[in-house]
Amino acid sequence: MGTTYETRRGTLYNERITFYGNVIAWLVHFLFCILFYRLDMTLLFLSNGLSVIYYTISFYFVHRRWYGIFFTGLFIEVVYNAVISTVILGWEINMHYFILMMAYGVFFMPSVSRSQRILTTAIAMLIYSLLFIYVSDGIETLPIQVEQALGLFCILSTVVMIAGLSFIFESAVVEVTDELERSNERLQILASTDGLTGLLNRKVGHEQVSKAIDKAAHEGVPYAIVLGDIDRFKSFNETYGHDCGDRVLQQVASILSDIDGMAVRWGGEEFLVYLSSPSGDFLPIVEQLRQQIESTPLHYAGERLHVTMTFGLAVRVGHDTVEEIVKEADNFLREGKRSGKNQVRTT
Repeated sequence: MGTTYETRRGTLYNERITFYGNVIAWLVHFLFCILFYRLDMTLLFLSNGLSVIYYTISFYFVHRRWYGIFFTGLFIEVVYNAVISTVILGWEINMHYFILMMAYGVFFMPSVSRSQRILTTAIAMLIYSLLFIYVSDGIETLPIQVEQALGLFCILSTVVMIAGLSFIFESAVVEVTDELERSNERLQILASTDGLTGLLNRKVGHEQVSKAIDKAAHEGVPYAIVLGDIDRFKSFNETYGHDCGDRVLQQVASILSDIDGMAVRWGGEEFLVYLSSPSGDFLPIVEQLRQQIESTPLHYAGERLHVTMTFGLAVRVGHDTVEEIVKEADNFLREGKRSGKNQVRTT
């Protein structure tokens, strides 16, 4: 993927993973604080209280994008609390599942190298294995109902956090992928259109007209290529400046873009129009275009400018190359220029 995509995905993904992950962890430890306070388990109450304080401070780390500090503190906090809770309450209380969650979640953490991910996962699995081997009964005993409820809560919390990380990752990737697709569409439009007039540029226009000719020839539908040139265009630039010339080009392009066909900026002040119709009667259409361009006022620098255009019209039935048809249309166009401009010439 491109650098822009990677940067955008990384920024969005990092912010969401760290922020929402921090929120979930804060809520879980806040609930543990309340629980262990009510059970009069001072050590676990203090331990989870410190976790709440850490995750509160971590919002600042997330805001400053200090992801390395956030990850290190997160790993230490999760493993420490899981170990001390398992030792005190016993294996059946399921606090050890948070170590598994950490081993999974480490692969979603931002700004962590592959070697760090492997190392921290290995440490987490080693600690988990040691707890499994050496810890069975806890130092303290809870009422059976509390033990069952707490064990279920630990399992469900782990599942929720794993699902939450996965959902956040997926939503970030989907959002950035959608942005990438929209950017590609915009780039395709920019690459296929003329920046000044918004019409198809010559390269893409040639390709599209060639395809349209193939289709019309295959279906036996008459078609035409019209080559048009703005009359005395050089005088607009010389008299009023290039900004005026740009305005003239834009106005003509706006009129041409409304036709039931295809309009292309062929080069400079020259435009190509592709038309197709079962009737094969294209002259009235082009004549109407000419009249519309002539009758549409253009006011610039307090003056009303008179814009006209000369057209060459080449009609075909059957297949021919774009180059051959444009050559014929260009010959008609030059005839029109020589014989007074502001007219449509054809066979």
